[in-house]
Amino acid sequence: MDPKLLKIGGYGAIIYAVSTGFFYAYLAWRWPMVERQDAEAVLKEVGTHPTEWQFFWWSAIILSFSLIPTFPALVQALWKDAQAYAIIALFFGFIAIILGTLGPLRHATITPTLASLYGGASSEEIRGVVGVIYKTQEAYGQGLFCLFGST
Repeated sequence: MDPKLLKIGGYGAIIYAVSTGFFYAYLAWRWPMVERQDAEAVLKEVGTHPTEWQFFWWSAIILSFSLIPTFPALVQALWKDAQAYAIIALFFGFIAIILGTLGPLRHATITPTLASLYGGASSEEIRGVVGVIYKTQEAYGQGLFCLFGST
């Protein structure tokens, strides 16, 4: 096992853990309405601060890639004694990267568009429909995270 590779993987895991901790703390402090599933509040707030919202979620996407160096170290460590586990770990790692990126990407792109539609809506019915679309895509994203993103 290459100690240099393990060291790089360890740094990646530390960066990922710290950035994820800051990410969730900022989300809970600045955007608490997301956790409460309050579509109206989210869409109004994102509509007034779309740049901050997009910067936050694009940063989450970029920082999530700091975990990538841990995959070669994990696969190399498992390959010697448990090749089947190494292959499974690699498979789930790729799925986690792909689906773990889709959630923040959804927030960075779809939510600002919905906020713009919500803010420019001419009637309460249209706002209601946009709110339902927001809640639907939020439920979809949570499902992806629960199934694969936390892998």
